[in-house]
Amino acid sequence: MASVLLRTAAGTVLFVAFLWLVRIDDYRVAGMMLTFPMLNGMALVSAREHARKTGQSMVPIIVLNGVMCFLFTLALAWSDAARAHPVALTALAAVLWLCVYAVLETRNVMIPWGWATAVFAAACVMASVAITTWLWPACTTLATETPLRAGGLAGVLDSWIRIALFALSLFVVFVVAHFYRDAHAAIGRLGALPIVPLFGLYTVASVLASDPAAVPKLETMRSMVLVGWMIALVFAIVLAAHVARTSSPRSGTLGHLAALIIGWGICLVGIAASARVATTLAGCS
Repeated sequence: MASVLLRTAAGTVLFVAFLWLVRIDDYRVAGMMLTFPMLNGMALVSAREHARKTGQSMVPIIVLNGVMCFLFTLALAWSDAARAHPVALTALAAVLWLCVYAVLETRNVMIPWGWATAVFAAACVMASVAITTWLWPACTTLATETPLRAGGLAGVLDSWIRIALFALSLFVVFVVAHFYRDAHAAIGRLGALPIVPLFGLYTVASVLASDPAAVPKLETMRSMVLVGWMIALVFAIVLAAHVARTSSPRSGTLGHLAALIIGWGICLVGIAASARVATTLAGCS
């Protein structure tokens, strides 16, 4: 059990470091960051040689998370009632997510590894690009008007609840992995829990509930949620394949942690570049 606590503490420190370093000034980037692969990346690294099995069951949950975040922001942007009742909307999102999750868990739904995974990921990429293009909002200056989340100490202090929820989620994943070592599918699904994104969505809904400029801000934020989900999905598939291929009973975890951190950096670059490219292509720069 000491190893569970140690890994939870180490993972939480990495999360805090991430919050310290990352500042968000663009609503489009904020939308993409809702699905950033923090928890599932750590779950895949901890799975080691079983990362492919974990990833197979994780992929459908990542899809569920992306759809949930997209529909949540869509509801906020399109419905006055949704913006007026952020607690009710968050509760409804959590209940619906749990219902779908229960079906996936009961039926042990997973994506077969290999060509099926590649085809599925390609289909998701095409769908996310098509829907993003279709629902692209009008050009607005609100995307960079004010910082959405500060970096440094202020960013960490403002996110203490998010840090606590992340630590709890990570602890649950590591406890299950410790006591049920062969439950790779269950570990994969738990590793994609949306507790932190749900809290982030609730925070956004609460902050913008009485904002007269809420609709254009939410339209801008919603515009690229599916692109963030696409990046998270591809990241999980690639990391799972890398960890499984490079793991052995004698191998350590430092190399995998390095791959995880590098992967996070690539995701951040991809998110920032996607926001800039999409804005330029739409003629909004």
